[in-house]
Amino acid sequence: MLRYFVTCFFACLFFNMAAVNAQSDANWFVWKVQKKLPAKNGLSGTITGISNGALIVAGGNNFDKRIQEGGKKHIYNDIYVCIDPAADSLVWINAGKLPYPVVDAATVSFNNRLLVIGGSNGKKPYRNVISLTWNRDTKKVDINTNYPKLPQARSGLSAIITKENKLYIAGGKSAEDAPGNNFWSSTLNASGEKLSTWQQLPDLPGEGRFGAALIAQNDGEFNSIYLAGGKSTSTYLTDAYKFTPHYGEVSVWTKIKDLPRPAFFASAMAYGQSHALLFGGSVGPSAEAAIALGDKYKMADDILAYHTITDTWITAGYLPHGIAGATVIQDNDRIELIGGELRPGVKSDLIMSGKPVIAIQKSKFGIIDYATVIIYLIILAGISFYFSRNKNTTDDYLRGGQRIPYWAAGISVMATQVSAIGFMSIPAKSYATNWSYFAGVWTWFLVVPIVTWAFIPFFRKLDVTSAYEYLERRFDKWTRLFSGVIYCLYQLGRMGLVIYLPAVALSAVSPIDTFTCILIMGVLSTLYTIVGGIEAVIWIEVIQAGLLMGGAIICVILAVIGIDGGVSEFVDVAVTHNKFSFGSLNLDFTSSALGVILIGNIFNRFGNLISDQAIVQRYMTTKNVKEAKKSLWIDVAVSVPWAIVIYLLGTALYVFYKSNPQMLNPVTPTDGILPQFIAQRAPSGLSGLIIAAIFAASMSTVESHIHSLATIFTTDFYARFAKSVTEKKKLNFARWTTGILGLVATLLALLLLTVDIKSILDVFTELTGLFIGAAGGLFLLGIFTEKTNSTGALIGAVASCLLLYFIQTQTHINFWLYSAVGFASCFIVGYLSSFMLKGRRQLQGLTIYTLNEKIFNKEK
Repeated sequence: MLRYFVTCFFACLFFNMAAVNAQSDANWFVWKVQKKLPAKNGLSGTITGISNGALIVAGGNNFDKRIQEGGKKHIYNDIYVCIDPAADSLVWINAGKLPYPVVDAATVSFNNRLLVIGGSNGKKPYRNVISLTWNRDTKKVDINTNYPKLPQARSGLSAIITKENKLYIAGGKSAEDAPGNNFWSSTLNASGEKLSTWQQLPDLPGEGRFGAALIAQNDGEFNSIYLAGGKSTSTYLTDAYKFTPHYGEVSVWTKIKDLPRPAFFASAMAYGQSHALLFGGSVGPSAEAAIALGDKYKMADDILAYHTITDTWITAGYLPHGIAGATVIQDNDRIELIGGELRPGVKSDLIMSGKPVIAIQKSKFGIIDYATVIIYLIILAGISFYFSRNKNTTDDYLRGGQRIPYWAAGISVMATQVSAIGFMSIPAKSYATNWSYFAGVWTWFLVVPIVTWAFIPFFRKLDVTSAYEYLERRFDKWTRLFSGVIYCLYQLGRMGLVIYLPAVALSAVSPIDTFTCILIMGVLSTLYTIVGGIEAVIWIEVIQAGLLMGGAIICVILAVIGIDGGVSEFVDVAVTHNKFSFGSLNLDFTSSALGVILIGNIFNRFGNLISDQAIVQRYMTTKNVKEAKKSLWIDVAVSVPWAIVIYLLGTALYVFYKSNPQMLNPVTPTDGILPQFIAQRAPSGLSGLIIAAIFAASMSTVESHIHSLATIFTTDFYARFAKSVTEKKKLNFARWTTGILGLVATLLALLLLTVDIKSILDVFTELTGLFIGAAGGLFLLGIFTEKTNSTGALIGAVASCLLLYFIQTQTHINFWLYSAVGFASCFIVGYLSSFMLKGRRQLQGLTIYTLNEKIFNKEK
């Protein structure tokens, strides 16, 4: 009977997985052809774009009749404007003339300007750079010709402008009609009125080309530039390359996967966070077309989509007409292809308008899945209610009466640090890059021995509830308040992130929208914490840690099963594409190089373990120093295997989607790749379990940090300044504060819905580095120096914050180094300032040298 049940279960499991895997042909847009250009015979090679809400179409060329009938080519300098481009029927007005007739110029939009670069009058190319701007007041197009000319005259060149206001120009034809390998850059000022001197960059690889696609898109780690297709002197090209400006002078073009077909004068654009689209384009001479139509070239009608992370091409749908040389613009929620060439000598007067129809896929989140999540939430509510009994003192509510077993406290520390950031963003980072961030795991074995040797005995000896109580005893109240405020700002930002992520996950696989999910997450986490205190939080986190590990392992299995070739193919692809790499072993302070990650992790981890109230508070929940030390080693014992599983999951997602590129969704952000995978692959029943794990990841951190913040507000602010505070008043204040802080964190999570974030993990690491350095530096000054006084310590902390703000806004130093800079600047400035300025310093039992206990294997 048992064997029959198991067989049926797995048969249903694989049937459901097969159903989930079923994919129809990609069709990302639905197209309409209703609008027309003002030119009777159509236009190709135009200057086209949106300026101050109006659609500008200028220049271009056409034939007065078919080439076979002796048609002649005409190149124009007319400027047409449509004030309401969203209307079903367009009304065009003649808004002036260009300084010269032009065709095949490169056009980029910037700050309501159309920047026009190069082009040709049909006989010779231009070096000119001008801009067009629609003037709403005069109802004319303003023309600015005050830009530096190109180094060489070019037509049919490709251009893009990046988010850093950098303009890049590639290829084109010279005066001798020879395709070039040139690659130039310049920088626009904020208004777009001025352009810096042109700089020569590494030449394009391969043959000289013109009519190539040039696209700026993120590669999962850096903003990069992609070049695809085009035409050399006689060959229609299919090769493609990537250039990453981040690497500065050592940046080079690297080969990426070839196009599935030639693409000459294809319309190109970035789409989503990691896709590039090519619409149509000429595929070169076609014997079939020549016989049927007397034409020489074939225009493609398909849409090619390139994924920058997995280096794959797919067909993402089809256009109503084959077209080349059309201008593509994205206006609000639609994409428009304007003009172009239908076949040689036949220009298009059409505007093809495409509306995206692809959405984030939702799985069939059934009764079993909902029941799994609901049961999980009910269990948590029961635990909170159970531990709500006998919470009559702040010691019970904030420290659990110091009766937590060491192993539970250690698992709780792991769950507190993981959160949904660990469950979703670390796999997303591993999927997008490699295992470079994993290198930080080894810093556990450098930092933890120091913390257990010196800091845990220190905190236990002082018997504090808040870690920042120590700073007032050692220095003064202002140092304590400064650190408390810094910690509160950091944790509020962090809680917003970890509520936001699982809400994205649940909305991706269920009918519940993200807004509602955030409200549910924020409210439930807050209520559980209000009711049960730290004891309930810790035991809930023990359960949540088990769910986290189980959910991650299930996802790895589902991904590997979905790869043709299974485990062997998974390993082969991952190794071939360096997905297990720890990154480059160097100290490039502007990148996430291995050395930078190691340095950053040492200081981030050190700062968290000695100054994060949520972690220090757990040292105080066990019965003695020995138990507290063991709890931290338990944290290491569960964190290392957890890290291996979670990075393995990211690699498995990469290989799965490289094998199944048609399942990649352009509207899914990189951080949403795991929820999207769950929607596509997890069968009914497992979806609920995995989503419960994501809930666990978030709620463990939210509950923990709401509680730690309530502890700070109660002990460092309320009890510190209020008069005649009773235990009952302190307890009530802690509960009320918990509720208010949970509300604030929920509102911050809702605010994140309006922000486009490439990587939540990077944002969180940057946030950690900005806040943890000053606080950690203060503890080092207090514990390891005797000369430092309150004035010097506070000056050091403020100087650290100011320096980090300058580094973040004015330099390219990688965010991993923020904590190291914060520690060092706070320590050095604080120590030196103490020699020059007077201030309070209390040493008795408050430094590592005066503490009456064996720490450095010697007595006081």
